Amino acid sequence: MSRKLALLLTVSLAALTWSAGISFAADACPAYPAGTADKIESKDVEGKFGAVPAPKKELHFAYVTKTLINEFWQGVASGVQVEAAKYKIKVDIQAAKDESSLVDQLNLAQTILSNKVDALLLSPQSDTNLAPVVEAAKAANIPTIIIDDARTEGASTYIGTDQVAIGAKAADYLHTLYPNGGNVAQIEGQAGSPNARKRIQGFKETAAKYGNLKLIASQPGDWDRLTAMNATANILREHPDIVGVYANNDGMAFGVYEAVTAAKLTDKVSVVGTDGIPQAKQSVADGQMKATVAEFPYDEGVLGVQMALRILGCQPIPPWVISPQATITKENVKDFPNPPAFKQ
Repeated sequence: MSRKLALLLTVSLAALTWSAGISFAADACPAYPAGTADKIESKDVEGKFGAVPAPKKELHFAYVTKTLINEFWQGVASGVQVEAAKYKIKVDIQAAKDESSLVDQLNLAQTILSNKVDALLLSPQSDTNLAPVVEAAKAANIPTIIIDDARTEGASTYIGTDQVAIGAKAADYLHTLYPNGGNVAQIEGQAGSPNARKRIQGFKETAAKYGNLKLIASQPGDWDRLTAMNATANILREHPDIVGVYANNDGMAFGVYEAVTAAKLTDKVSVVGTDGIPQAKQSVADGQMKATVAEFPYDEGVLGVQMALRILGCQPIPPWVISPQATITKENVKDFPNPPAFKQ
């Protein structure tokens, strides 16, 4: 091949790469390595891979979340924000208007990807709605980190806790409160949410395991406080003898508690939520909600930035980084202080 032809091909390839919106930095991995293991506990990552690689240049990350109405997603955003600042990474945080705006979130993610970010952090509405963005990012050699809820095929890694275990912990706690058994109910999250499906599964299976803890109603609350309150009011009218209600997230748990209070059953019905948001922890401390099964959203946001840096550093991070969880009660709530709030 002549030198002139080789130069012409190089220039043509560069032009093609630029027109496709693909930018391979000199220090980037030609193809980010996949982890050899299926999953790893977040507490074991540093022991396996060492310290988080420091950026070799100024980086630009983006985080597209479900919504910033919910305190849980505010917590994740805060973790992303604080950890990115630690490494002097520019980070854009965008959110859909609510937790059912699938198209709105897709449009946001597509727009932000066109800004040629170095890593894309996502909390999808469903396990398919952001699949086109994940596919486009992969083609452009941009790592994608899914933070909680909807695992999306093709993403570099997923950060989230074991959601079946979350539901199981709620049933375990109600059994601890009522070892002799009793009727219980569940308020379910959004039908399309993988987290909701798994929490429902974990709660149902574990309640059934105890035998004397009978699940007599499981109704949708759609991650909405008012919907959850109305669903609980209906359940209480039909089954005034229930001893506990598990809500798939804390926002709905507040609605459940309002219904229990309106029915004058706060001394008979225990309310358990999920997420461990600050308002829920305060409710537990005040003796209102009995417990919340916490996921630690702030820590998940921190892990999102760290895993992005590790992947950019060519580390073979497994496809699932398991984040921690804990059942927070009045007895231990003081051991779980609130993290920094999200700054819009």
